[in-house]
Amino acid sequence: MDKLHELKMAVTLRHDVVITLENGEMVVGLPKWGTDPDKVQVRTVEGAVWVLLSEISHVTRIIQFAMK
Repeated sequence: MDKLHELKMAVTLRHDVVITLENGEMVVGLPKWGTDPDKVQVRTVEGAVWVLLSEISHVTRIIQFAMK
């Protein structure tokens, strides 16, 4: 799947993501759109960070399953 499509799905469905950047760093958290169309905000355990879409190389959604 396309990384932007996965990111849009994660925002819509409120899934956490693992975003791999072009430089190899990873950002883990809940994505949210802001007013700048070239960036996405990711709420991590350390606080919110802004990531440029052009710096993203891969997006992995983390989907929680409820166990009963």
